[in-house]
Amino acid sequence: MLHISLRAPRAVVGLALGSLLLALSAAAVGCGDDTPEATTPQTQQETAAQTAQQQSQPIDSTEQTQSDQSTSEGTQAVEDEPQEQDTTPQAAPAQEQTTQQAQQAQAVSDPNRDTLIEGEMFASSISPDETERLFRFQAAAGAWLRIFVDGKGGMDPIVTLLQPDGTEIAVNDDLSAANRDSLLISQIPVEGLQFIRVQPFDSNSIGDFIIQVETLAPGADDDNAIIAVGSNADGRLNSPDDVDVFEFQLSAGDQAFVLVDGDTGVDVVAQVFSPDGVLLQIDDDGGHGLDSEIYFTANAAGLWRVEVWPASNGVGQRQLIGAYRVSVRQGLPTSEVNEAVASDLAGVALTFLQALRDGDSATILALAGPEALTIWGWDDASDIDRDMRKIQSIDLGGEILQSVAYGDVLHPSRGRVYFQFSESLWMRLELIQLGGRWLVDDWAHSVGPPS
Repeated sequence: MLHISLRAPRAVVGLALGSLLLALSAAAVGCGDDTPEATTPQTQQETAAQTAQQQSQPIDSTEQTQSDQSTSEGTQAVEDEPQEQDTTPQAAPAQEQTTQQAQQAQAVSDPNRDTLIEGEMFASSISPDETERLFRFQAAAGAWLRIFVDGKGGMDPIVTLLQPDGTEIAVNDDLSAANRDSLLISQIPVEGLQFIRVQPFDSNSIGDFIIQVETLAPGADDDNAIIAVGSNADGRLNSPDDVDVFEFQLSAGDQAFVLVDGDTGVDVVAQVFSPDGVLLQIDDDGGHGLDSEIYFTANAAGLWRVEVWPASNGVGQRQLIGAYRVSVRQGLPTSEVNEAVASDLAGVALTFLQALRDGDSATILALAGPEALTIWGWDDASDIDRDMRKIQSIDLGGEILQSVAYGDVLHPSRGRVYFQFSESLWMRLELIQLGGRWLVDDWAHSVGPPS
């Protein structure tokens, strides 16, 4: 990997398994009671409330309102600002609205209508005696359509886009290897009422779903800019073929750190070019979750360039588009994590790992951060139950030999924990601090040792 971890001194953050288990009594969240109320910390409710609007829509939207931008900027500020740890369990508010409830409240339902409206979230369902649901949408030739189908309560959709004469244009089963919802981005060849077919994956995948269709703006390099080293710039990937370019001035021998931080669910790829146009490095998910990080030493003076474009899924369709922030810093990043924070990080990470192993969907939901909820398409515990067989088919490791916790120089409210299972086998978990508590935003299994 091109990623370089930000590590505190190993003597501070390297916890032997015995010490780690002792720390869990203070750091573990919500595992001492069998009731769902006890296993769900307040932070999950706070996260749901903060991200309800964001996750009630597909991962990105081409027409972002000013209030959406303000919310995104506010969330970024929360992530960037260190917060004091609060280890006291708190009861969740009885009337707290969940993400799923907020989404369903905003969706329109009309059994007598099969024509979809631009940007509208439309609620529908497939019953046991049905094999599909067919919708229509007016589109111009050459337009890019983005179709998102969010299955509810274990519903696993397949979406197909067809021309007015019934010729198939494109089909998508799963949004990603982890997320069983469907997300299709495709260009329309013929003007007219296009057909959108939603089918269940199998007879066990029927049920309710929400569908949304949007027309994407044409890809454009309108986010190009020159960035001062030490500053940030905001951009947005508008369509699957959009590529944004940012330049920054370096002298020969300068050490630089480039971070491309996508909004929740936005999957970015970054590549850095030297002043003479030679590709230096490329990175997809080396940062937090789906973000990109690149570290390098400049071998020449001049304007260096970073290009940002959407990541591709397994069939080559670039889908997870949206807003992001580019940061350029001089010097190789360093970060220290004190023993208390390292213990908190490792405790939450181990509790989450054990929940994955045990199939404890309530604890997984309680400790899942916004990135994890989006990546997997989880609205509630039933969605996690649907994916449990897939999760437990992954090698989740055996006996933990040690854990190592890391900080993040640009985002003190983010952390990373590595669990070692053998000499060469590790598991990495990405954490984020929201509401004073650590949540697991992403994890990677069967990785090599931290570098």
